[in-house]
Amino acid sequence: MANNNNINNIITTNKNKLQIAGEQSVIHFDSVKETKADKISHCHQDLPKDWQWTKLDLFNNVNKNLEHLRLNITICKNKQLKKYRALMNTEWAHFKRNLSAEEWASEHYELVKKTRQELKNASYRVRDIRASKCYMPGYRQGKGDTVKRLSVLLVPETQDHRYTAILIHKETKILVPLRGDRGYLSSNQRNKNQIATGTANTILKTSKGVDIDEVL
Repeated sequence: MANNNNINNIITTNKNKLQIAGEQSVIHFDSVKETKADKISHCHQDLPKDWQWTKLDLFNNVNKNLEHLRLNITICKNKQLKKYRALMNTEWAHFKRNLSAEEWASEHYELVKKTRQELKNASYRVRDIRASKCYMPGYRQGKGDTVKRLSVLLVPETQDHRYTAILIHKETKILVPLRGDRGYLSSNQRNKNQIATGTANTILKTSKGVDIDEVL
């Protein structure tokens, strides 16, 4: 169980309702979540104001009985799709590779370090906490240039086929539950070694269409 002394900004209003105080808003859950990562401070599903949604797809390209986890990250910003990748097998000691000392000490990476510690405090095993910088898509599913100030942490949950990803954009943490149990993935996705998927949305209004001059 999580150490309550290490969990900040959690206010329990009654047995069946939990409020998590975020920097931008307060989100109400109808019941206490099953995942320990829900208790990480300032973690919510509020997206930057110009994002419509973000979708995370988790793949496991097993090689010689060793898992090789990869996250494909799609961000819909201003109604345009931006795609990135994160390779979730790098050891933590190598996370800061290719970052200057000044960048490593910046607010974004300090937040990554703090969030990783919060996951440890919430009783996730160190070896299960994956962290990665994000990259532009590269040749043959590889990684291209590093996208600085966009990082992601990943932990498995106790339920089979479920994970929690924490996408960190600049100084904002976005919680994205990932599921791969029955009904969440097609046979085609599974054949491509996809094991889980999840989406965080803004509140979308019913589309009324756009004028041609707005899009052409």
